[in-house]
Amino acid sequence: MARIINFWSFMCALLCVVFFFIAFNHPALFNINFCLAMILFFVGIIGFFGINNWASALRSILTVVISAGLILVTGFIIFIGNLFS
Repeated sequence: MARIINFWSFMCALLCVVFFFIAFNHPALFNINFCLAMILFFVGIIGFFGINNWASALRSILTVVISAGLILVTGFIIFIGNLFS
């Protein structure tokens, strides 16, 4: 089960990156992207239990790094956007 979570959390992290670039055209979507990245971060941590070779380890690490980066960047955009509005 954790192996399936590992794979799909990586795929969803890649889709979340695409969704991040779509959110630049529709700024209201940044909040949704932030929530998705937070969920994917925790699911990526759960995916560490499904590591059985180097490829699944790389997927888990990339999932956590991508989602943490999205959390930081999106959170910064949301915070600074609310600060100056």
